[in-house]
Amino acid sequence: MVLYKKGAELYSAMETAMASEVQSLWRTLNDAAPAKGGAAFLQELLAKWNQHVEAVKMTRDMLMYMDWTFVPTNRKMPIRELGLRLWRDQLTSSDEIRERLIEAEKRRGREDKLVAAVNKMLTELGPDVPSFFFQRV
Repeated sequence: MVLYKKGAELYSAMETAMASEVQSLWRTLNDAAPAKGGAAFLQELLAKWNQHVEAVKMTRDMLMYMDWTFVPTNRKMPIRELGLRLWRDQLTSSDEIRERLIEAEKRRGREDKLVAAVNKMLTELGPDVPSFFFQRV
């Protein structure tokens, strides 16, 4: 499609689909959040994160030519960065999720494997994201 001057349409459709996928993952996470306690919540969050990361990788693989040619030429956000930004925006806009992450860290401690995995996810989203959730002591 990029070769036939349909790159803008393809990028727009990909962006819409990715945003819809992120919203769907977060909807199920938010619906399950009150019922799930510390470890179960963190496991669910990480499962949704891993599902999203895999979807972004597959999308990038399928649209590699667009990502290499159309994206830089038209000053669009690369597919991976778009996927991270959409996830980060959903994560940082939810006060309930923020409170649950802080609560889980306090209960489980920083040395816990689940908390470490969540911190790794937050770090991948950007250098300022972990400090949005966890204050340095």
